[in-house]
Amino acid sequence: MSQHPAEIQTLLDRAAIHDVLSRYFQGLDRGDQDQVRACFTDDVCALFDGKPPIRGIEALMNSFWVFRKHKSGEWKITTHFMGNLNYNQLEGDIAETETNTIAFLVLPGASSEGKEQVAMRSLRYMDRLRRTKDGWRICERQHTLDWSCHVPTSTALSIGQRVMKRSVT
Repeated sequence: MSQHPAEIQTLLDRAAIHDVLSRYFQGLDRGDQDQVRACFTDDVCALFDGKPPIRGIEALMNSFWVFRKHKSGEWKITTHFMGNLNYNQLEGDIAETETNTIAFLVLPGASSEGKEQVAMRSLRYMDRLRRTKDGWRICERQHTLDWSCHVPTSTALSIGQRVMKRSVT
């Protein structure tokens, strides 16, 4: 069975877009600002839950709570699970996607007893991506919080504790 070149390119584009979104979530959870920055165009425009638009990569990077909350210790660890990824448009150098995500945020001492809590959030990302000389990048984002709840933790490792140690053999 042979594929048409256009069908192959569509599959390659879908894989590259999936990789950009996966790297974004991985960068958030690792606290890697450079990795997150590389997922966006310099002229990105983002909307978060009805707040005024954020324009430009510097403003966007400064708006990310995750980096500040990790640094301050307000969040011990985050895990973003990327669920359904829908390609609403993929034509030429433009793509539009909708990604459902569950974010788990471990909050030290958040309960009334001083125990860790996990905030679980259902997030939706509606993105427009553009093919650049460096590959696919997010150029527009609309982020919504669909629901949220808190539950106690049983165990939670910090970023430093969960980094895989590689042994040299």
